[in-house]
Amino acid sequence: MDQIRPFPPTDFIDQAEEEESIRLVPAVDLKEWVVNNFLTLGGALHNPDHDHIAELLHDDETVLAFAWASSAMIAKKRMVLGQCEKVMFTQGGWKKARQEQQMRDWFGFVPVYLITIDASFCEQASDRDFCALIEHELYHIGVERDEDGEPIYSDHTGLPKHYLAGHDVEEFIGVVKRWGASESVKRLVEVAQNPPFVPDLDVAKCCGNCVIN
Repeated sequence: MDQIRPFPPTDFIDQAEEEESIRLVPAVDLKEWVVNNFLTLGGALHNPDHDHIAELLHDDETVLAFAWASSAMIAKKRMVLGQCEKVMFTQGGWKKARQEQQMRDWFGFVPVYLITIDASFCEQASDRDFCALIEHELYHIGVERDEDGEPIYSDHTGLPKHYLAGHDVEEFIGVVKRWGASESVKRLVEVAQNPPFVPDLDVAKCCGNCVIN
């Protein structure tokens, strides 16, 4: 790799454990490492799937920011180790001002996308697991494509049109291709190799989208 991967500050994790709370801090060094390795042509982990992100950053570095969280969070009974979100403030007045101020205090700007990574996981994770988690979150920044699979560019900005993308299945195809299948994806492949218990016709009768279309 271009450089030793960044590790979260240990005193930050220790402080969170003492307070028995989740703390978050900006991860400027993590963003620099990701840009150098994943988003730069010739980088050790460069992936052309993310070139549209590099184009956005080349025009405006405030598009993306990273943060460390002191521990994982639980959402829908599942442990969350990373999250890519499109930064939006639904509240107005002082609430909105306070949230915007937090972003500016952390990064010096309000990012379009914020990727938060579980520091406690990354402190112990292998290089491979760490890189797979980072790339998974990068894949959530999607680019609109035309019928030929080419990126669609905005007439106004001249930049790729981007959006917050969902999963291909339980994982992104590009992550599996580059880093291998997780246990959930391996299980999906194993099940897919067997004949389905329910025929397609029966599935269609139970699916609203199939019935409508």
